[in-house]
Amino acid sequence: MSALNTIGLHLQEDSRPVRTNRFWSLYGVWFRHYRVYTNTLLANALPPVLEPLFFFTAIAFGLGKYLPEFEEMPYRAYIASGILVTSAMFAGIYECTFGTFVRLVFQKTYDAMLGTHLRISEIFTGEMIFTGTKGAVFSTIVMLVTAAFGVRLNAWCALVPLVGFLTGYLYGAIGLIVCSYVKTINNFNFFLTGVVTPMFFLSGAFFPIRGIHPAVDMVSFVNPLSHSVQLSRALYKAELTAVTAGSIGVLLGCLMVCHAFAVYRMSTRVLS
Repeated sequence: MSALNTIGLHLQEDSRPVRTNRFWSLYGVWFRHYRVYTNTLLANALPPVLEPLFFFTAIAFGLGKYLPEFEEMPYRAYIASGILVTSAMFAGIYECTFGTFVRLVFQKTYDAMLGTHLRISEIFTGEMIFTGTKGAVFSTIVMLVTAAFGVRLNAWCALVPLVGFLTGYLYGAIGLIVCSYVKTINNFNFFLTGVVTPMFFLSGAFFPIRGIHPAVDMVSFVNPLSHSVQLSRALYKAELTAVTAGSIGVLLGCLMVCHAFAVYRMSTRVLS
């Protein structure tokens, strides 16, 4: 598609009417995804909840015998504070890669939505809000289950769902950006193996990353998940420092940039 045609399609989209109360448009999209997701709740929710718990039990109870403390934290708490954030990441990634592609190419869901009052920006903002909701729910479940295994919580841990929401929202936006470029569904494997897996292991969820090598430090800094882990761990330690504030700033900055680019790219893909 030429750049001129793309600009024309975006101008046409901007001319669509906007509802006076945008909240109900976003809620409608969110509720649509909620209804579809909960129709097969057990099949949808078990893998993203159980997988981090398997990691926790295997690593915390295995290595935990030999590594009693990391960064002035019991190793179980160290692992729990990282694992709950990774569950939010995977919730956003899978929903907005495979899920979005199926809705876009096979089900033609977005074509039907555009037949209503909804604008594309509302459709995909609502979708990212839904992935943020999943991130909040999954991270909370992991937090509560690991607490049942003896991980101590404090009052600051009440903010863990917010960290899960931000992480799920951010990685939902990243998933949409990737989906906007993918032509066949199998190509997501390149992204999941080549990008998501290194993000997962180089986030500091399992062991401290910084100080290993300057190149690894750089990868850790540009990895949004490492900042989510840093923030979650600060809540578990009840220590909010300048580093924590920096992680919040990086997360919010990445979220705003990725949100805007995701809406732009998916608008171009859907309208093409």
